Amino acid sequence: MPTPMDFFPYPEPRQFQDELMHRIFTSDAMLASVPTGVGKSVSALCAFFADRLPGEKIVVLTRTKSQARIFLEETRAIAARAKKPLLAVHLRSKQEVCPVFAGEEVGYEEFLQLCKLKRNCEYRRRFRERLEDISLLAAELGRENMEKGEGLTFSRLLEFGCPHAVLLELARFADVVIAAYQYLLNPFLRSTFLGKLGISLPEILLIVDEAHNLQSMDMLSKTLSRRTVELAAREINYDFSGILKLFEGNDERLEAGDLISVREAEFLYQRGVEVLERRLLRGRKVSYTYRVALFLDAALKLGREENWVFYRQSGKLYLKPLFPSELLEPLTEARKLLLMSGTLSPVEMYRALFNLPHAETYSLPNIYRNNLYYLGIKAGLNTSLAERQSRGEELWKSYASVIREIYEATPNTTLVFFPSYDVLESVRRYFKALPEPRDAREAERFIREAKSREKKAIFAVAGGKLSEGVEYTVEREEGKESVVGSVVIAGFPFPVPDFEMELKRSLFEERFGATRAFMFLSFLPMMNKVLQSAGRAVRSSRDRACVVFLDDRIEHLRHFPEDIRYEIKLVEINELGEEVRWFHSIRR
Repeated sequence: MPTPMDFFPYPEPRQFQDELMHRIFTSDAMLASVPTGVGKSVSALCAFFADRLPGEKIVVLTRTKSQARIFLEETRAIAARAKKPLLAVHLRSKQEVCPVFAGEEVGYEEFLQLCKLKRNCEYRRRFRERLEDISLLAAELGRENMEKGEGLTFSRLLEFGCPHAVLLELARFADVVIAAYQYLLNPFLRSTFLGKLGISLPEILLIVDEAHNLQSMDMLSKTLSRRTVELAAREINYDFSGILKLFEGNDERLEAGDLISVREAEFLYQRGVEVLERRLLRGRKVSYTYRVALFLDAALKLGREENWVFYRQSGKLYLKPLFPSELLEPLTEARKLLLMSGTLSPVEMYRALFNLPHAETYSLPNIYRNNLYYLGIKAGLNTSLAERQSRGEELWKSYASVIREIYEATPNTTLVFFPSYDVLESVRRYFKALPEPRDAREAERFIREAKSREKKAIFAVAGGKLSEGVEYTVEREEGKESVVGSVVIAGFPFPVPDFEMELKRSLFEERFGATRAFMFLSFLPMMNKVLQSAGRAVRSSRDRACVVFLDDRIEHLRHFPEDIRYEIKLVEINELGEEVRWFHSIRR
């Protein structure tokens, strides 16, 4: 029987890496909290390849394209090392790779309907013509991986027709299939996805990467605004008054079946398709009627399930799943299951939230912990509602003053993470810094500016675009080096106590009790945002940084990872600047 090291593509394992591979190899189900730097992606792949039986596939669920690229690259490296023609396929969004509707700002479901309406699509025709050649393409790509050849480019995909259809067909022959969470978590997509692969869950070895994202499942939620319904009323001759009434009144839970009829949803769906078809002929590709119909259809179907809630909040309608365990339960049928993340901590708490009592848990310390200096405050600042109400602007002035001292004591860039945009802007009135852009289209440009070597203060939101999956590094001769010298957590980012939170709290308390409900709904999301934010500073053994917790609710630190709760130094607020300056004055 092969071992994980038979597939390991590098000269020697990093610290803890051989142990990690062995634990994954011998486990059927595991939750692993593995910080940055250990090499969890290649470790998981090597362990899975060593344990894989004939006819089985490795499926990797990821949240971002950057994470998917890592698994593609590691599979190619493993193929070259093992001298085996291994193929990995990344199933990107159909809308993202479509050459016909590229750049169109339409919803995904709307795009799918537009795709169906494009009956004379040349790419679908080409795919049908070349379908029998795709098995040959798969074999060729596998050999190229083994020989470190060209690989699969977009132009090469187009030669065989519709890129998404080609990728799906290639996935039937692939050893590793990389896809978004929704492919297996969405109950409607799961059976279709497995059917396309020609495989069942017991024949899958499943890796869920960055599994901390599964705690909320907001990626599966749906929203409808009053404005969308009003625009739909301009498209067709129909009385929308009954639907518009759904937006009136206080925040409350709704029962879709009592408010919407199946006949009405079906009628609006058909009219929405007709609008799309007419507009497509005129070069327009949006139907608000179609968007309304899709939401109502989902509310009727999912609203009947216990794990979904349909409610009104702040004049909008929402449809969201409740318990992650209900959506994860089908995945336990996989022959091998690994949920991993750099911030899946406390891992035992995630095992309880995901209801995986028979899964093993495995945690590793931060291998760069000696390069980090954790500081906290004994008293004087926090962003709780009570503090905001009692101190007003004085609170934000105090935060700005302390952040300025830390910035001045840091020789390079200081990253400051706030609980919300409102808090960020309140503090920025008293200390000017580069603020995180709210427009996602500006994020890429901003990140390039943030990664430059010049010293700067950057204000961002914990859980926002700049706190996860971004490396603030520059290339040097000896490798990448972080430009960040200090990370400031300017207030613990607990979720906002709105109607949705209260609704979930009552339902979670029924199932788990008050203490666990608080931990699952408030503490876990808060700590994960903090750990993700803190992880932006040190990305290699060459980096050093201070991480400062500017929140005196220190009772919460007892649940943080050991390298934080045992090594954090609590000081008076007026001592922070000197502590940061001292740390950065020490030579390694």
